[in-house]
Amino acid sequence: MRFAGALLFALVNALSAYVLMQGVPVIWNALFPEPAASTPYGNGGMPAPLLDSEFSRITARMIHGAVRLWVDMFGDGGSSTAGVVAMVLLVPCIMIIRAFSDYMSKYLLSWVGVRIITDIRQKVFIHLQNLSLDFFNKANVGDLISRIVNDCQQAQSAITTVISDCIKHPFTIVILAYGLLHEDWRFSLTAVVLAPVCILPIAIYGRKVRRTSKLSQENQGEIVSRLHENITGVRVVKAFHMEEYEQQKFWETCYRQFTYQMRIVRSVNILSPLIEIVAALGVSAALYYAHQQHMPTGKFWGLLIGIFFLYDPIKNLSKLHTTIQKSLASTDRIFAILDSQSTVVEFPGARELAPIRNRIQLEDISFRYDSKWVLQNISLIIPHGKTVALVGPSGAGKTTLLNLLPRFYDPVQGCVKIDGADLRGVTLRSLRSQIAIVTQDTILFHDTIRSNICYGSLDATEEQMTDASRRAHAHSFVLQQPQGYDTVVGEKGIKLSGGQKQRLAIARALLKDPSILLLDEATSALDSESERLVQEALGVLIRGRTVLVIAHRLSTIQRADLIVVLENGRMVEQGQHEELLAHNKTYRKLYDLQFREG
Repeated sequence: MRFAGALLFALVNALSAYVLMQGVPVIWNALFPEPAASTPYGNGGMPAPLLDSEFSRITARMIHGAVRLWVDMFGDGGSSTAGVVAMVLLVPCIMIIRAFSDYMSKYLLSWVGVRIITDIRQKVFIHLQNLSLDFFNKANVGDLISRIVNDCQQAQSAITTVISDCIKHPFTIVILAYGLLHEDWRFSLTAVVLAPVCILPIAIYGRKVRRTSKLSQENQGEIVSRLHENITGVRVVKAFHMEEYEQQKFWETCYRQFTYQMRIVRSVNILSPLIEIVAALGVSAALYYAHQQHMPTGKFWGLLIGIFFLYDPIKNLSKLHTTIQKSLASTDRIFAILDSQSTVVEFPGARELAPIRNRIQLEDISFRYDSKWVLQNISLIIPHGKTVALVGPSGAGKTTLLNLLPRFYDPVQGCVKIDGADLRGVTLRSLRSQIAIVTQDTILFHDTIRSNICYGSLDATEEQMTDASRRAHAHSFVLQQPQGYDTVVGEKGIKLSGGQKQRLAIARALLKDPSILLLDEATSALDSESERLVQEALGVLIRGRTVLVIAHRLSTIQRADLIVVLENGRMVEQGQHEELLAHNKTYRKLYDLQFREG
């Protein structure tokens, strides 16, 4: 509907220019009549119209009749001062109509363009949400943010301009060109005879703009990336007194952006002077032609107005090529994200995973990142309600194994089953709704404590939320915050201590009430008192659930039902604590090393 309205107003805008071109000579001749026999035009010297038709004759008569009707209605037939005023005011009245239709067409077309980019930005975000973790492992956070924010903004500006120019200006060009060619085709062609000279520079500078715009958008992503790294790592920067080093790196990146932008400015803005010079030469030629033909003044003014109104659309359309080239660099980067495919997909016909009641089974699992194998031939059965600890040196594959259960990754070989169902055959929502994760690096959002606890359980009641908080030993410290549960925790929970953040994460998991709980180094970065409180909260959390826990502190997992030892991506031992100590192998070495250091 808006697009159709924009087309209608664009047509009205073009017709108003045509009416002005035809009406000004009528008004001029009425105000300043010229003897018909005084010029070659009056003696049959006018060239035959190039586009003569019944339509053009009817249009001319209608415009003449409309002017006469206006004068008769508001100007006492034109013979008095009131008539002169009425004729003079007809021009601004037409311009008001033209201005209003121009505003409405631009507004409606801009609405269409902005809505297109808004939908694209949302589509990119949704697509990002559905991509698997391996995409984010390779991606640059700042560059992704820049693509969604800056590239979409660049594309929005270009699409709005392109849609507006491509819809509105062709109406004006076609209608005015028709009117000009009909009135005096020689004058019109003389005025635009040099226009083809601009085509080659437009093509050359358009290619330069596209190349430089791509470099500029990539560098913009680097600026955002440097800002993100510097702000999130500000403590390290200050601790090592690297402010000047960071300032120099940021200046180099910004100056590179400056050079790219100036290249684009040169390539885009050089076209306007060129077009204006060509237009000036064309007008000069048209003036010479009008002088030689002794063209009547009123007719000359009408043709000049037509040329004037024709100039702006042609000038804008000539810039359209460079505008499109600038936007193509941005749209290429946007669609590069949309073209990225997730390695973890929900297969057609995937069924809902029923509430977990039996066991987790890993069958001959192998996994690799690119060409490096991090898990090889892992087979393991985890009964429902049992706690299994994964231990081993750094890089043994513990976290990777944990990530296979919620299908953050799919194994390259083998399969993961829950209650006999291959995870690749169940829906991701039904799987992940029964799993909760508490990690060493607790993720809290820049929101209230209440919103962070209820994240993933948006329909939870206030009573359920506070009950989960109490069981996680978080309720007491929450009440000490300035606004209680409505306190904003800051980005990544910066306003809270490590232990407080972990207890909120445990409260979030308790509120979700999962069947499977994954703990990845949940207490490794805490002091003794915080660890005690978190361990008490974890004791409440793991009751009646299947738990997989990764811990470097072996003292925290000695009561696990099963301890699995990984080394170089292989499962080298499994059993209970005392049993593994008696084997005197890898677990015993890890245990002795840790307690000797302790």
